[in-house]
Amino acid sequence: MYLLRFRKTPGWSSNIYQASRRKIWGNRDHSLDAMSSNTPRTFYGRSLPQNLVDYRSTESKTRLCRALQTGHAVPYLSLSSCFNTQAEPAYCGVSTLAIILNALRIDPQRIWRTIWRWFTEELLECCRPLEDVKVSGITLEEFVCLAHCNGAEATLVRPNDSNEQYKKFIQILERVCTGGKEVKGETFDEENPEEFMAISYSRKTLGQTGDGHFSPVAAMDKESKSVLMFDTARFKYPPYWVPMEVLFQSMLPLDSVTGKSRGYVVLKAKYEYQGRKVACNWSECNSLADCPENDLPVPKPVYKSGQWHCGNWPCSGGPCDTIKPT
Repeated sequence: MYLLRFRKTPGWSSNIYQASRRKIWGNRDHSLDAMSSNTPRTFYGRSLPQNLVDYRSTESKTRLCRALQTGHAVPYLSLSSCFNTQAEPAYCGVSTLAIILNALRIDPQRIWRTIWRWFTEELLECCRPLEDVKVSGITLEEFVCLAHCNGAEATLVRPNDSNEQYKKFIQILERVCTGGKEVKGETFDEENPEEFMAISYSRKTLGQTGDGHFSPVAAMDKESKSVLMFDTARFKYPPYWVPMEVLFQSMLPLDSVTGKSRGYVVLKAKYEYQGRKVACNWSECNSLADCPENDLPVPKPVYKSGQWHCGNWPCSGGPCDTIKPT
């Protein structure tokens, strides 16, 4: 095997030169100029701003251990057991909701794959078709709508920039992160958290790229006054600790779609049997309706073009009334 060397001289034709290269290398273009001009720009992750603490860092380990010891990380284990990377760049809302619904141990009562019932983004097609969600994501109202459609109660709070609202946020945040231990007393069950919090916030306020985003809250550390966010866009940012005050401020900017501020949602299972029992095996009963643990039917939402309602869940007076077709 030998390699021919070509030197372009004034007498050579460019076409002859390129034809000779193709004879040796085939149709592949190995020039750096061609690669830089024709290849789309891609990214492998982003660096976190300095005010956010990487989940993988030593400082994060210190904060998490402290939160676990003080009882301020009750949601952590349940969420981490269901934590997933969002399947599409605009799926942060439906991905966050699917994680929380699974953490609440709510049975979707419809199949994900083969014999298994499990929440994924593709099961959350209600209010809007997922093809639309892939493009623009979902709003807070749609997030609440989807939660109601799939067996959860959702309480939405849009805070304003006031000390009163900040104190309220911290109070609810601590209640969720401690599992309401102070209120429940002997009935407190750390292994089965009854509440989880999802936050809709502006990435810009955190110094990140992009803007509107959803994430579930996994823990809080009172000493550092920070919150552990499980960012579902793991291809972009790892989970991180964010200062409480900065997180609160990130909910205040207006959403360009709704014209309203962002906010936080507290979710819990609608029915008592959800979150306490593992769903029965289908082979133990003739049908899903026969299962004693599924005696309270959960709606099976199906989007139909032109119909702005959510399966069997009546939207009259509910959050869907604020959602308009696009």
